Amino acid sequence: MPRSSEDGPGVWCDLNKKFSTNLTLALAEDETLASKAEVQARAIPAIAKIVGDKLELTDWQRDALCMFDEVFADIICSIYLSGCGLDKPAQMILRRALEVGIATVYVWDLPHVFWGWKDHDKDLKFNEMLEHFASPGFNSLVRSQNALYVGNELFDGSLARSLYRTLSNIVHGKMASFESVLPGRFQFNREDWRFHLEQVCAVENLLFRLWSNRFRCV
Repeated sequence: MPRSSEDGPGVWCDLNKKFSTNLTLALAEDETLASKAEVQARAIPAIAKIVGDKLELTDWQRDALCMFDEVFADIICSIYLSGCGLDKPAQMILRRALEVGIATVYVWDLPHVFWGWKDHDKDLKFNEMLEHFASPGFNSLVRSQNALYVGNELFDGSLARSLYRTLSNIVHGKMASFESVLPGRFQFNREDWRFHLEQVCAVENLLFRLWSNRFRCV
């Protein structure tokens, strides 16, 4: 059966043209928030290098440092996709960045969890990670290794749950989040662009606080 022109390579060319136009419009915005999101993303692999250079690491902790690079890549891709007008894929990847970023600290002191996740397809559950961070025993461990940490909360767990819930609604395809039914679907929208950048910065700031509290050298 012959394919229609809508099914052919022309579809991809048209999409590429639309998304390229969207990205040009996004980059033309006089937006300090975009620069902030990018600069903070670039700090993530730098943090991994500092941790690797300054601390004595076990084999699994050194293996786990690659997770920081994945968070960096996910955030950069998320910003790029949002600039192209692909807000829902951008938010899906941002959810992954949040989850992997939090997992960097969760697996740090739990070698059996790290190897189960790495080699045996064991899932890391978001709520379990947050409950672990809130436990008195874990906070005592962190205080014993980081004299600058004097609180009882590594980061804002309520905000982490709120961000994760919002981004998960996109992943799970709630009807309220459908893009294809909107009149301006897949077009650049200044408000959507700014909203996504604010989400990116919120995720980055959350992770920075987590890392600075857990690792005394950051």
